[in-house]
Amino acid sequence: MARWTDWGNIWATLKELDVRPLVEEAEQPFVLALVGAPQAGKSSLLAALCKDERNQSHVLAPVIEVGLDQATRADGADLIILVLDATRDDFTREAQLVAEWQRARRNLIIFYNKMDAVPEAQRVRLSTHAWAGAPVARGSVYEPQSLTNSFIPCVMERVKERRLALARQYPLFRLAVARALIRETALANASYALGSGMAGIVPALNVPFNVADMLVLTKNQALMVYKLVLALGLSTSWQEHIVELGSVVGVGFVWRQIARQLVGLIPVWGIVPKVAVAYAGTYAVGEAVVYWYYTGHKLSGQKMREVYADALARGKQVAQEIATHATFRLPRVSLPRLSLPARRRCPPRSDQSR
Repeated sequence: MARWTDWGNIWATLKELDVRPLVEEAEQPFVLALVGAPQAGKSSLLAALCKDERNQSHVLAPVIEVGLDQATRADGADLIILVLDATRDDFTREAQLVAEWQRARRNLIIFYNKMDAVPEAQRVRLSTHAWAGAPVARGSVYEPQSLTNSFIPCVMERVKERRLALARQYPLFRLAVARALIRETALANASYALGSGMAGIVPALNVPFNVADMLVLTKNQALMVYKLVLALGLSTSWQEHIVELGSVVGVGFVWRQIARQLVGLIPVWGIVPKVAVAYAGTYAVGEAVVYWYYTGHKLSGQKMREVYADALARGKQVAQEIATHATFRLPRVSLPRLSLPARRRCPPRSDQSR
């Protein structure tokens, strides 16, 4: 996991003052190209990619679906997915295409479909195929768990910078992207809480850092909620969701207020609990938004407490892990060097003066 000293993600979050770039990023067309032989499972994979589990419908997405003889049509795609029928043995043409795409620096992955119908001996042979170093995922479009375990992480790894657009346009990735956003923001808030807690050791810095906490952690959670709205395919307008989402964000704010009252005034000894609470509050808020999206209901008070308790236990582990890598040095105070006047020696007394 990332260490607390990885400030890159934190400052990237802090600089997102204008949400318009997020909207533009999420709504920019993301083209997937599904390439494969007949009966490889391209159409089935397309159906899985575009099925919206929330309302049991299919969304329209900018997908290119072509056979091996039309593979050049995939050249402009953001990601090429070569779909293979894992029950076959001969992939000569597919290997040629992969070599061509690799030379052209295309972004691609290999997806072995129908792995549920492959004998164990053949699975071993498939695992030894190098595919010119291209990433490989294995599973079955009819086994959602296999897509979750292999295919979805493989795709997300290839398009890290375009995850919002990927999730917004392809429902299959929404839950995984949402959970990744929640984890990253929770870690960012925990890391910030640790940094400000360390600085609080110095009495002169305690007050300004506690005030900054309220601003930074609240802002991070609000941005996370808005990113979730975008990733989950909802309207980009805050006004359409403010009633439902406002109370969710408000709960996190109350948690932070209580946490500061309890541990914010305890130098050093309150750092780990403070970090755990920052992580848990953020994580629970994100999970509440995801639950609301998929069910249309808010988490009950009891369920929210359970989610928070589970997140707090995880937050304590995170706090211990990042605290072990944290180093903090008290600022050095340099005092000006004082120049003493030169010592004047009295002239030696002559014998006549005696």
